[in-house]
Amino acid sequence: MGTPAPQNGNANQSDGKRRYQVRQQRFRKILIGAQVALSVTLLAGAALLITSFIRLTQQNLGFQPHNLWVGAINLPIAQYPDQASRQRFVERTVAALRDTPGIESATVSSDIPLNGGNRTLYARADQDVPPTERRATAPSHDIAPGYLKTWGIPLIAGRDFDEHDVAGGRNVCLISQTGAKKVFQNENPIGKTLLVTSGSSPVEIVGIVGDVRSQRIAELPEMEFYLPLAQENFPFVSIAVRSSLKVDAITKLVQSALTKVDPGIAIAIPQMMDTVVAQARGQARLMMWLLGIFAGVAVLLASIGIYGAVAYSVEQRTGEIGVRMALGAQTRDVLGLIVNQGMRPVVIGLAIGIVSAFAVGRLLTSQLYEVSAHNPALLAASTVFLAAIALIACLVPARRAAHVDPIQALRAE
Repeated sequence: MGTPAPQNGNANQSDGKRRYQVRQQRFRKILIGAQVALSVTLLAGAALLITSFIRLTQQNLGFQPHNLWVGAINLPIAQYPDQASRQRFVERTVAALRDTPGIESATVSSDIPLNGGNRTLYARADQDVPPTERRATAPSHDIAPGYLKTWGIPLIAGRDFDEHDVAGGRNVCLISQTGAKKVFQNENPIGKTLLVTSGSSPVEIVGIVGDVRSQRIAELPEMEFYLPLAQENFPFVSIAVRSSLKVDAITKLVQSALTKVDPGIAIAIPQMMDTVVAQARGQARLMMWLLGIFAGVAVLLASIGIYGAVAYSVEQRTGEIGVRMALGAQTRDVLGLIVNQGMRPVVIGLAIGIVSAFAVGRLLTSQLYEVSAHNPALLAASTVFLAAIALIACLVPARRAAHVDPIQALRAE
């Protein structure tokens, strides 16, 4: 009378075990799908940032940063109270630097590219002049003669500044090539005049120079002014020296030359211009590395997760695989079965990841340069790459299952 109860109990335990295994299997599939979706999202985002950074590094800066040393100095107001005294200091400093062995060329300016520059109002003087509040603005730089040569900026047309462009002389300026096209279209701007800042006398354009990325590398060139340092200078100036020596050696040479002019002047922030350029690209590089590392870790975890889940499933189904092979299933049939079941959550995860990648691309728009946030080629490459990794992770345990000995599998079962 009491014998049926244990049988029912065993059956209930068996059913409970199967339900538990089914829930486990479903959870593993959900986890694999989530890992794949996250991996695709991060991988696509990293691909966008890497492509953007590569294109950023390929941009023409408009100047030659290699072998270019820069440093800043502050002229004491008590010793250099006016424009004339500051100009005498600049002339003597440039002369001392150019006479120093090991220095190819030297110049002084109010700022350096990628690290300064004032925005100045301007308008054409030969047309209707708009009110001050409606005038356009552009970066302006005060430079000494020899600036273009030292920085490697090409002179497109006209002339460079010379020793005649001094205070009290004719007001002159150089403008960028893009600015010339923007303001004067097909006209020749040489000899024409601009009103620079409100209330100033017209400034004659004497030359057109190449475009320079003076504000940010990612910003397209625009209108840009270069004014003679002798006509408007300030106590804060930058020195630029072109030399093939190391930064410390150049700093000593420049400090020695400055000591001959004024022993009380010290150099601030001496560095090579390559360092300034690298710092300007720093944010883009940091974002690229961070997302790249996260993407790499996500792909690794997804690969391990897929492999582990498929391998565990194969181990649990060893007896079933043995039965199938005993009944005539071929190696390719077993391979197809295992890979098909292993790749199902991967495919679902890839689909979800593609949708998520579009959302992440929208968030990264402000960090991208000359790359569409919805670049189909990069998204497709990321998806195919991850699908290939997942397929390999499925094939390894699937090949092991395909070589199971049916007799041993049935005995183990």
